Amino acid sequence: MESDRALFPALRKAGLLATVDYALAFAVFATACWLLFTAQPRTHPSFQFGLMLIAAAAFCAVISGVMLLRGRDRRPFFRSADAKFSTTLRQGSLRIWLLGLVVATAGAGVVLTVPNSHPNRPQVSGATMAIVLVAAAAVVLASGVSAAVLRRAVPKP
Repeated sequence: MESDRALFPALRKAGLLATVDYALAFAVFATACWLLFTAQPRTHPSFQFGLMLIAAAAFCAVISGVMLLRGRDRRPFFRSADAKFSTTLRQGSLRIWLLGLVVATAGAGVVLTVPNSHPNRPQVSGATMAIVLVAAAAVVLASGVSAAVLRRAVPKP
């Protein structure tokens, strides 16, 4: 069987988790675009900036999914190359999750604080802010689960 020759057999079913990462990232991209285009005229520009930061966190979830699939499809090569690959997967998954966490937190913080601080501009509704918070939390959670699965499945070199 093809999957028996995998370098990391524990990642055989990582495709489903990668699909969830991709689907959530696409949903967050679509939500961010929808909120950008439906915002009231003269909304503070930081609202758009915060949504772009949350979309960047969604891109981190895409990268987590790619790392899962690369780990699943890797075949044994040389020991030194395999050790370097596993180190890169372990460290990269943690780093991309932390980057997504920081970027999503910054984006949600900007969206929550800055747009409603100017009385002469249209205010962002509470429902919009709730959508932004849920999108940011979903992306960070998906990326964190992928990082945890990858770090648990890939042994230390």
